[in-house]
Amino acid sequence: MTYLSNDQIERMAHAAFVSYEFACEWKAAGEAAHDYAVSEFGVTPRKSAVRLAVRLAQLRWQAGVMAVKREIAETTDQQEGEQ
Repeated sequence: MTYLSNDQIERMAHAAFVSYEFACEWKAAGEAAHDYAVSEFGVTPRKSAVRLAVRLAQLRWQAGVMAVKREIAETTDQQEGEQ
């Protein structure tokens, strides 16, 4: 049995994140992470590795959402202060 390294799981998470950006579906993101591991590393990943990669991608997505919300709030506050 081959275990994936942290770097390999991070790369799977990136593949999942990119997939979600285009498909907006986490199931497809998981399939993308799985397919990435098979094609790039030559191993079939365990379900737990795929789930971890998807969770990391979800965390990155939520961080992006929070950053955009914060930027919108700051812009709105600045505009209100100018009036």
